[in-house]
Amino acid sequence: MSAQQKPPATVQAEPDCFVIMPIADCDGYPKGHFQHVFDGIIKPACKKAGFNGFRADQVKQSNLIHLDILQRLLEAPMAVCDLSSRNPNVLFELALRQAFDKPVCLIQEVGTAPIFDISPLRYIEYRRERIYHEVLEDQTKIAESIEATHAEHAAGKGINSIVKLLALSKPASLPEISAPEASTEFQQLILLELSQLRDEFRVIRRETSNRRSARNEMTAERATFRDMMRQAETMVVTSMSHDDFKRALMFIDNCRHTWANLCKSFSPEDRDFLIEYDSQIDFLRARATEHLERLNSQRARDERSGNSTDSRRSG
Repeated sequence: MSAQQKPPATVQAEPDCFVIMPIADCDGYPKGHFQHVFDGIIKPACKKAGFNGFRADQVKQSNLIHLDILQRLLEAPMAVCDLSSRNPNVLFELALRQAFDKPVCLIQEVGTAPIFDISPLRYIEYRRERIYHEVLEDQTKIAESIEATHAEHAAGKGINSIVKLLALSKPASLPEISAPEASTEFQQLILLELSQLRDEFRVIRRETSNRRSARNEMTAERATFRDMMRQAETMVVTSMSHDDFKRALMFIDNCRHTWANLCKSFSPEDRDFLIEYDSQIDFLRARATEHLERLNSQRARDERSGNSTDSRRSG
């Protein structure tokens, strides 16, 4: 190597920052929302703070996925936790970090309802709309919080540390075990993980089945109600006599009763459907009432005319 040549500089890998947040889509959020939050706000904020942000779904090892995630969760020198969806898995992973007194920066979307158990802890808010200049501001705020949390923890002060807030003597720790014991312990962990996975699959299957059944039931109720409304419209259009319109009004009142029952069980997504038929019921009832009143007036005129004719004949 010549005197002018210099050895290549060693690039030091950025320390990991485990991002605790929902992986799948959540109710009340558009599809892919939290993926966009991670890509556009959290990961760049981690980068600004000097960390490599990664999520649980990026842990790809040959071991059981849950064990690898828990290991990376506890070994990561820093973590960011998004409380926005109040997701149970997110809160469980946050509890583990707290139990082992590991530093974690808390963030949440503006407008998120406070979680009572952790409301005293500090958190940074980001904006849902992800407008460009606001995204840059939110990135900077989160990056500064990551840096401050990590520095305070290194100094033994601990921002957002339940262990220190409660003045606990020491955090949780993993016991030291020998190699033979480790093999047995690992087998037990595998069995435990398999059991938990089986239970989770059962819960997911049951919840999916319940949602599907509820949706099918509402779809059937909606179809039946549409048929009722078509029949009511036909009755109003084809009615000719006084009795026809009275029967139409009784049927429309039955439609209104059915509509009121649907309002009790339908979800917010069905709001437009219910509003549309609310107006249609009012329209059909007004039209049937108008025709009935006109027939009543005609009947009254006919009766007066008949009485007058009889009087003249008798005279």
